[in-house]
Amino acid sequence: MNKKQKIAVAVAAPTAVLLIWIFREQILGLAPYLGVCTFYELTGIHCPGCGNTRSVRALFNGDILLSVRNNAVLPFLLLLLLCLYIELVADICGKKIKILPRKLWIWLVVIGLFCIYFVVRNFIPAIAPV
Repeated sequence: MNKKQKIAVAVAAPTAVLLIWIFREQILGLAPYLGVCTFYELTGIHCPGCGNTRSVRALFNGDILLSVRNNAVLPFLLLLLLCLYIELVADICGKKIKILPRKLWIWLVVIGLFCIYFVVRNFIPAIAPV
């Protein structure tokens, strides 16, 4: 990516976040149209996506812990995006910093931990979506 493209992304990202924040009520108003999780309805087991809507709602209300409890993936991804954004802005300013690890094995461990989390949250009510 050349410097102009990096600057465009650096400007577009906070603009998108601001627009999402401004229209958060309209976004949350779409939740009833999503329906219920068919997998959960048929099996009684939370799928990896169960709790995402509640997680977004909790984030919009500023309740990070409830958001993590409903589904830890979304807050984790937002944290990753924030770290990537910080790296991008630092790169634009001429500083090469690496906040996120670049080794494949680390990301495979993270994915493995999330897979374990998706199974375990079906057996431990304290980490199940509410």
